[in-house]
Amino acid sequence: MAKDWDRRGLFVIAASHGTSDFYAGFVPLIVFYVSTHNGLSPIFQGAVGFVWYVTSSIVQPAFGAYTDRHGRWWFLPAAVGLTSVAVSLAGLATSPLALVALVIVGGFGSALMHPEAGRYSAMLSGSHKATGMSIFAIGGQIGYSFGPFVAALALAHFGDGGTAWLMIPGLVAVAALFVAMRRVGPRAERKHEASSPRSAPPADRTGISLMVTSTALRQLVYSSFVMFLPNLLVGRGFTLVEAGQVVTLFLLVGVVGTYAGGSLADRFGALFVSIATMVATVPFFLGFFVLGGPAALVSLAVGSVLLSANTGPGVALVQSMLPQNLGMALGLMNGVAFGAGSALVTGVGAIVAHSGAAVALGGVSCVPLLSALAFAIVGQRLAQSGEERRALPV
Repeated sequence: MAKDWDRRGLFVIAASHGTSDFYAGFVPLIVFYVSTHNGLSPIFQGAVGFVWYVTSSIVQPAFGAYTDRHGRWWFLPAAVGLTSVAVSLAGLATSPLALVALVIVGGFGSALMHPEAGRYSAMLSGSHKATGMSIFAIGGQIGYSFGPFVAALALAHFGDGGTAWLMIPGLVAVAALFVAMRRVGPRAERKHEASSPRSAPPADRTGISLMVTSTALRQLVYSSFVMFLPNLLVGRGFTLVEAGQVVTLFLLVGVVGTYAGGSLADRFGALFVSIATMVATVPFFLGFFVLGGPAALVSLAVGSVLLSANTGPGVALVQSMLPQNLGMALGLMNGVAFGAGSALVTGVGAIVAHSGAAVALGGVSCVPLLSALAFAIVGQRLAQSGEERRALPV
């Protein structure tokens, strides 16, 4: 089994994901910078943010459906190039129309990259489907984590043209990806053709909808803690810097959970690991509110690890349910589910405003139980249809 997956190829795909999401991390700061320097209202900021959300996330399944049939190895580096160039130039935008146009182009690049990278990750993973998807996800997590910090430095020190200079490392990365993907792409296609089923049963739309819903709920929990932890911590006496450090800890330890979840899923079954980690997340998140001092932060960190463990197994399961539509499966899970979960944070914000961050986040801490229930129902449906006999252990 150790020889039936292409780890080098997976690291190339993860690097492409990391590069694209690194530039995606620029977008909020660039939109804020251009808006404030041109006297535009926060309403405009929100509208541009919505445009980015639609073009980079919601349309991913459509791009995935196209690449599943017509994908080419050069789509991936070209998509990364679109995002890196368009987002880097957005800092130079002198009009609202120019900013929106560049955001749309960058968003479409991201929407093409994600399902295409997810498709290749599945092809290259062999029997390590969940681990392969975890490696893919980690690339994006790392890239996005550094994006806002680097963009802020560039804008603070160089002004309008700061992010434009950051196009250079992006173009170097794209050139390297073109060279690498000329080998990785055809190799992945050959591996997929040799192992993929010639026919597949009709897609279980109910089961897939449950998986997307489960992922959206998990993303709601994740985004809520990232967004409102500072409110809670500052209210408890933390400084803003200390609150930022806790949020960074929450984000970084999630990388550990993402990889561990994929590895464990390939060994013990994706459904078992997903359900177990979702259920186990709840007491650790609640422990953050009950405990004090370092113990509370440790409990929060463990909760983040467990919450992130579902990332790879969830995508791998949906891809196993759509074996001939790997890119569209990734688009559903990474685009629609993540986007919907993030959008639901608005409702959590209303609870924070009315009852406080502790009440809101305490309630959100129990949401993973609903995610676990959705996985359990999907497991029953797979067992009834005999899908558990597929290559991916459930």
